Amino acid sequence: MKIESKLLVKAKDIIPTRKTLRVRGVFNPSAVRLPNKKIMLLVRVAETPYHDEKTFLAPHFVGTKEMDIHVEKTHREKLKIYDDCFRTDEDIVRLPTISHIRKIFMDETGMNVESISDKPDFYGLKGDGDFGVEDPRVTYFKKEKRYAMTYVSVSTLSGVSTSLATTKNFNDWKREGIIFRQQNKDVVIYPEKINGYYAAMHRPEGTMVFDKPRIWISYSKDLIFWGRDKPLLGPRKQGWDNLRIGPGSVPIKTNEGWLEIYHGVHLKKKNDPNSDKVYNAGAILFDLKNPEKIIGRTPANKPIFKPNKKLESGNAFNDNVTFPSAVIPDLNNKDLLIYSGEGDSNTSVRKIKLKDILNSLK
Repeated sequence: MKIESKLLVKAKDIIPTRKTLRVRGVFNPSAVRLPNKKIMLLVRVAETPYHDEKTFLAPHFVGTKEMDIHVEKTHREKLKIYDDCFRTDEDIVRLPTISHIRKIFMDETGMNVESISDKPDFYGLKGDGDFGVEDPRVTYFKKEKRYAMTYVSVSTLSGVSTSLATTKNFNDWKREGIIFRQQNKDVVIYPEKINGYYAAMHRPEGTMVFDKPRIWISYSKDLIFWGRDKPLLGPRKQGWDNLRIGPGSVPIKTNEGWLEIYHGVHLKKKNDPNSDKVYNAGAILFDLKNPEKIIGRTPANKPIFKPNKKLESGNAFNDNVTFPSAVIPDLNNKDLLIYSGEGDSNTSVRKIKLKDILNSLK
């Protein structure tokens, strides 16, 4: 399978929100084709304060209407330190980073960056993403002429949940609140109703684990209240996605069915639970009239693409991670532009022929 790949944006390309913050990553974008044929990415930007040897700093949003960041200071001796977070003596998690969403404007080819917002375009508020808003997924409803964005909202009381915001112009947002409560992420909504219902794929988790994290499907009449929840697809016993899987892109409609690009995880060292986790990308094809019917899936022995050191560019926060999060059809209607986070640090694009992906499914 021929793949044209390109590193688009790194942390150093982003202007920090404040001088007291530094950008640690720009990754996991959503993407839309604008009326002018150009592509806009909505990308997660993770920032962190300058920590010192004595104190740990936990930033959080405290504004009720406008963006306002407060930094909580805690002495390191009172904390248990982990790679991605720290915990208080009450075992409460606090994050050393805070994420917001920015716009990146691409040309018509979707391969070249034209401009990047120099400030946050969507951010957390008190009670809605106090500890950050992450991993946006944008669906365009053509008949309704509006966009719906799901995003992970990390908050004091609601933990890691998924919220919804709608817009018609990407400037004025209506925040609809939580639609999938904690711990539920990777929510992607189909771009049209199916059998009279909105449909969404998502990946719930729990503290009592009876099976490996898998993809679910749910339905809604209004995008707000979701039900008819059903486990849809799980990790395989063997292969590149045998540990956990989750939705990646908003599904796209093809003549053969709904095509979903998803991520799968396996251990770098087989049978070693302490081994690093490797994130790869694959595809699932669903029936056009029944989104629960699976027509094809990427084989267990060969993902569509793997992590790429060149795209991580030597500054990966987490090695061995490629996280597909958006797909836009090329204007030639033959290729797909797949946008991904690389190493939880950078944003990339891969150009792949649609027929190659469909022909690879089993």
